[in-house]
Amino acid sequence: MGFPSVMRSAGIAIIVSVAGISAAHAATIVDEWKKIKAPAAPKLGEVTVDPSTTALLLLDFNGAQNPEKGPCNTKVKPRCIAELPHVAKLMKEARDSGTPVVYSITSNAAPEDIATVLAPKGGDPIVKSGANKFINTDLEKILADRHIKTVIVTGTASEGAVLNTAAYAALKGMDVVLPVDGMSSTDPYAEQYVTWHFANAPGVSAKTKLTKIDAIKFGKAG
Repeated sequence: MGFPSVMRSAGIAIIVSVAGISAAHAATIVDEWKKIKAPAAPKLGEVTVDPSTTALLLLDFNGAQNPEKGPCNTKVKPRCIAELPHVAKLMKEARDSGTPVVYSITSNAAPEDIATVLAPKGGDPIVKSGANKFINTDLEKILADRHIKTVIVTGTASEGAVLNTAAYAALKGMDVVLPVDGMSSTDPYAEQYVTWHFANAPGVSAKTKLTKIDAIKFGKAG
């Protein structure tokens, strides 16, 4: 084989090699979907909050009495129904400590559609909005007027109201307490990726404490 032939063969090999690299880089996350392994679960910690600067957010727990009136129902989110007793326990502890409780409902709901076990009391703020409860509501003012620096975020869906509202609060400089057994979805994968997001995402992970309801303590008001 002459020198030109050798060069030609080498050139072809380089082209094939580059083409192979390009093909590998052309693969999308959807192409690789089944190959992706879930990362290790984040560690959950204990959290003590100051009732005077903390608010408990109960997001979109409407629909239990009537599935047509909200997402927290046995038809589409039985995981939400299963969590109601735990969230109710957290709500009682918050009320007993003097921590304000703030609600949201979806656009087709009324306050009476909130799950009975979490029923609001007179004077509890209730906002109505889409996935981000700060958008087109006075939630930010409600919290500012009460000098709130920390929000405990619970609700459904984890990938909707919880993700968007908690991320917005964190990006606005608030501390976020996120109990993983208080943010339900239709599919546990959604709860998993939201948990991963708040454990790792820039801007929100530094402001978030992942925990469980039983690990949240209400201290003395400062």
